[in-house]
Amino acid sequence: IIVDDGSTDDTEERVAAIADERIRYHRLPRNSGASGARNAGVDEARYDIIAFNDSDDLWHPTRLEKQIRYWNDHPEDVMIYSAITYNDPKTGEDVIFPFSDIDRNLLSGDIHELLLHRNTIDTPTMLMKKAAFKQAGGFDPSYPTLEDWDFNLRISLLGTIGYVDEPLVTSTINEGSLSSSTSSYYRSRCRLFADHLDEIKERGLFEEIAGDILRHAEHDGVLDSVKKMMLLYLSEHREAVIKRE
Repeated sequence: IIVDDGSTDDTEERVAAIADERIRYHRLPRNSGASGARNAGVDEARYDIIAFNDSDDLWHPTRLEKQIRYWNDHPEDVMIYSAITYNDPKTGEDVIFPFSDIDRNLLSGDIHELLLHRNTIDTPTMLMKKAAFKQAGGFDPSYPTLEDWDFNLRISLLGTIGYVDEPLVTSTINEGSLSSSTSSYYRSRCRLFADHLDEIKERGLFEEIAGDILRHAEHDGVLDSVKKMMLLYLSEHREAVIKRE
């Protein structure tokens, strides 16, 4: 399923030129962003298993084979992911994510608490059943970035997560990507903190995670603005809780 998110190039003609009846082209009437496009693709899916591939990512030929093999050995898992190689076209260097500073034993199983601290799952490495994607609520289009982190936190509450410790996808770092925007990152990071505040407090992680966000903000020279963002989202969260009560 190729979801055309309102492109202005020759995507439709290129897809039509591919002689493969398995391919289905789905054009959105207007640009919906990464979350909206992925959600639309899942809605179009006729089969049980979902995997994503963005326009700047390359699956390795054995990606699905190795993840399905792992899943057959761990059928209880609600999602399987793998490592990914990021290529920086400026330096020509490759970086493997999740980074090597994380204990590999922590990357599978009940990883919800790990995900509260940091995201280890990149979207083009995900493999899951459509029903699990729907149960988790899909991607939230209101996030300007880090929508994958938010989704991963929600689906990790449904069960254990499996991990293949091998880069099965290669992604190119684009200078204009949303993830490269400091402002968008911290706006989403502070909102993510507030949206999952109840889980963070239940596990006694409030000071630790808030401190980590502020330390990174200070390092990036945006501490004052991030403090204001965090207080704003925490205030909105508190108001929402009061309304529910």
